[in-house]
Amino acid sequence: MSRVPIRKEILLWAIRESGKPEEEISAKYPKIERWINGDEHPTFKQAEEIAAFLQIPFGFLFLDNPPQDPAAAEFRALPGELPAMSKNLKDTILEMAMRRNWMSRYRRKLGWDQLEIAARFREQASGEAAADASLVRKLLELKDKWHEETRDLDAVYNLLKKKLESAGILVMQSGIVGTSTRRRLDADEFRAFTLSDPVAPLIFINRSDTKTGRVFSLVYQFAHVLFEQDYLFAAQDADVVNEEGEISALAVEFIMPEAEIRELWDDAEEVPKQIGRLSRLFKVSKQALAARLERLGLISGETAALVIGEDSKAPAELDGQGGESSVKPPTPNYYRTYSSRISPAFKEAVIKNAEAGAIEYTYAFKLLGVNGKSYDKVKEGVMANG
Repeated sequence: MSRVPIRKEILLWAIRESGKPEEEISAKYPKIERWINGDEHPTFKQAEEIAAFLQIPFGFLFLDNPPQDPAAAEFRALPGELPAMSKNLKDTILEMAMRRNWMSRYRRKLGWDQLEIAARFREQASGEAAADASLVRKLLELKDKWHEETRDLDAVYNLLKKKLESAGILVMQSGIVGTSTRRRLDADEFRAFTLSDPVAPLIFINRSDTKTGRVFSLVYQFAHVLFEQDYLFAAQDADVVNEEGEISALAVEFIMPEAEIRELWDDAEEVPKQIGRLSRLFKVSKQALAARLERLGLISGETAALVIGEDSKAPAELDGQGGESSVKPPTPNYYRTYSSRISPAFKEAVIKNAEAGAIEYTYAFKLLGVNGKSYDKVKEGVMANG
């Protein structure tokens, strides 16, 4: 029986990379310790099986040294050291980077050399948060008080998502890795990320986050797109409010305008009641609004801390893929769910290229994350819309 030697460093890397508990690995492969120590080697079939179980490419088992982390490389421009990433996060980043890279090449072939909204922002921005937030609303063709148009958080999120897509920004979202419902994304690890690009920047939103959190994340990531910066977002909204810097200031002013807050604030009204009312108006969490009010000098730090503490203990208004809700959602339709996860501009570009013979169908399936049968169904919707 043919056996294959695997270096100790590679096996230890593969185990760490998988994120699986050692007990689970040992239970499935009782000889794993002997393989690691070199006392025994796995068979070729066992090596194939453990590579699949640990979710790493089979060929990686035969490298001399552990490979560099390609997911972390996507954020190499970030200051400071990146936190450790789970296998689920890494795989999501790599899938989104593949999509961003393909769309960037495609758009460049069409003659794109920059994203118009980012270029216009750079030309006209003053560096003053209120003026720049007003500029961004105009660039997105939003009213100054756009948040008053609906009380529904999903409608607000979808409005912003549609505006960003119209501006050329790819917006992807999911609460799972690919199509695997067993691999749920953890909102405590990350809430969103941005992969910058001059012509095809991509924003990914973790749908395991709260509804207000997703709205905030979308605005905050959009601000990073305007400044052409990659970003991995894991902090709380209140932390962003208290951050110094142009990007944070722009996002906070965009979603919670100072002038409007001061206009609506009533010193005679009870603070908790006002925080509830204004947080619903601006579609943000109570903790985000409390932090903003403290920064504006409208409430004390003690009051803000109390609100933030209470809000963090309150049941979250989660839903869908990985979240919870007091109302049981209807059984999701696969194709409707799929369409909500993927950028419509990206989906249309891939399908039209495949149908025109510009890319292989198998490559299109990989880019879209579907199989042949699902592709045909997704294609129907795209081609029906021209």
